[in-house]
Amino acid sequence: MDNEAISFTHYHWGPLLYSCKVTPKRCAQVLDLCHKAKELYTHELAGHLNQELKLPALKIFNILNPYFGSYVRCGEETKLLTKLPLLTMKVAWVNYMKAGDFNPPHNHDGVLSFVLFLKVTDELKKEHKEFKGTSIGPGGIEFRIALGRQQGIHSIDSNKFFPTEGDLFIFPAHLEHWVYPFKAKGTRISVSGNLGKKK
Repeated sequence: MDNEAISFTHYHWGPLLYSCKVTPKRCAQVLDLCHKAKELYTHELAGHLNQELKLPALKIFNILNPYFGSYVRCGEETKLLTKLPLLTMKVAWVNYMKAGDFNPPHNHDGVLSFVLFLKVTDELKKEHKEFKGTSIGPGGIEFRIALGRQQGIHSIDSNKFFPTEGDLFIFPAHLEHWVYPFKAKGTRISVSGNLGKKK
């Protein structure tokens, strides 16, 4: 038996995809802004949803700012992030997703993007739990690095999640992602936005 000690290094590779839980208090503050939103924003977005409304970007930024700072610290500690310019929220919107709605593969404008899940119905959780298949399933979100099928065959080129209330994902705006449709009754509420260079 060969007992040779092998010293090695491995490298984290690709975009920094970050997730955490937002406090119920901050979620409630964001949800309150969603309830007050009136301006349709669907014409600017990739989603196949009937109700996507524009939110006050700077108010959303102020509520979620500690998490963007945490994203930067995570990037610095893991060496997965090069130095970012000073950022601010350029645009934010709320998605009211119902049965049959979906977001096709797309990316965003700006430097960083985020999605925060505020409401996930019990019916959707049940549908997802009972799903039989190879994808993440109904209501899931998938992030994927743009590799060809052969290029990604022996590497991790995607991350998939079934999000619940308070889940926040922050990621480079160019990272492709999509959301799977579901059949369950009720409305799932999520908020997204793009951060860009502060002038």
